Amino acid sequence: MRKNRLIVGLLLVSTILLVVVSCATGQAPVTCPMSNQTPCTSGCVALSTDTDNCGACGTACPLGQACVAGACTLDCPNGNLKCVKDGGAGVCVNSKTDNQNCGGCGSVCKAGEICYGGGCSGTCGDAKSGETVCNADAGSPYCANLQTDNQNCGTCGNICSGGQLCESGMCQGTCTSDQTLCGGDSGSPYCADLMSDNANCGNCGASCGGTLQSCVGGACTNQCTTGQLKCGDGGSAYCIDAQTDNHNCGGCGTTCPTNKPVCSGGSCTTVTGGGTVYFTNGTIGDVTYVPCGNGTNTNCTETVAQTSCTNIGLKLVSHASNGTASVVSLGATVSCEWDISYFTNTDSAVAGQCLVGVSNAIWTSCCGVTEWHGNIVTVPATLNQQFGYVYTTDSGYQSMLSNVSGTTWGCQTNATNVPARSGCSTYYVACML
Repeated sequence: MRKNRLIVGLLLVSTILLVVVSCATGQAPVTCPMSNQTPCTSGCVALSTDTDNCGACGTACPLGQACVAGACTLDCPNGNLKCVKDGGAGVCVNSKTDNQNCGGCGSVCKAGEICYGGGCSGTCGDAKSGETVCNADAGSPYCANLQTDNQNCGTCGNICSGGQLCESGMCQGTCTSDQTLCGGDSGSPYCADLMSDNANCGNCGASCGGTLQSCVGGACTNQCTTGQLKCGDGGSAYCIDAQTDNHNCGGCGTTCPTNKPVCSGGSCTTVTGGGTVYFTNGTIGDVTYVPCGNGTNTNCTETVAQTSCTNIGLKLVSHASNGTASVVSLGATVSCEWDISYFTNTDSAVAGQCLVGVSNAIWTSCCGVTEWHGNIVTVPATLNQQFGYVYTTDSGYQSMLSNVSGTTWGCQTNATNVPARSGCSTYYVACML
């Protein structure tokens, strides 16, 4: 009897000890690796974008909706594209830069490629883009501006710390005279104008709320100053100058396109390197001139010419084309005489150099779809002067415009470079939306 009591007593003591030890060694709180993540039952998630935990753990968005700023929505902001993941959940993506949805939902860039301007490539556009290819810790490449990126300052992977900012490729601790250094959610510093920043109005972190409030003169108000226009709604309202704001040019929500990115006087204008081109029906379109590849004729093939334009989000201008995603046709139906239409140029850097005018890109009537031909002409030294060449019997010819033929080439493979033209150090191609 005593033996049984002893056994029961030992078991009871052991159970108590186990409970005590179990309580003493309770599970430690979960810590997420990213500051913008919250521990939920499914793991660490970003409540601002996670469709299964939108705004709060366990709050799932209905099928087809995306989670934006912690709220479920049918529409994506800022021109983003809504894609549907496995299971029907929606997600907002920037198809211009998203490697998993490049140019369209589900269009995945290959290993080592980057989504730039909605196309997969190994570069971040030409020298005018100001960006450099860098690799994340996981090896996925991305484009970074080494002049301003706090995570890649001066060189890829050079992180500015201790409250410093990346300015002109160097980590520095100061902002401009009209700005104040504030800290981001993850501790990354940034410069803010406390007089007009809705998220830092008067002081860092002082956010304007309420209906149609915006930061004017360092105070949250329902009014904008003279000459400004109020855009947005709810707590996201803000005051803009419609004469100069590239994202609200001439009116709220009017974003300047890639080939006219500068807002001046309430209208979008072309960048340096721009000009115009005549369509065969007589209408005039805006173009941007970029070097063909590295700017030499030996590097300029049809493939390179197209990539030079798609890298900045535009299409290669061709006098005639059957039509592809990377080529825009000027509308010619007969173009077998090295026609390149009529252009003007507004950039002094392009003046006096060469334009590789494409007569046929991806065309079958005169050349095969794997061939091309065209005409290399010298760009006039005088800005805004019309130049180009269209054969008298071909579509798009205009008798009142001058025709100056240059160095022509006939049907040759897409991978064959254009011929050299005397006096040219840089060979440009014309690009447009």
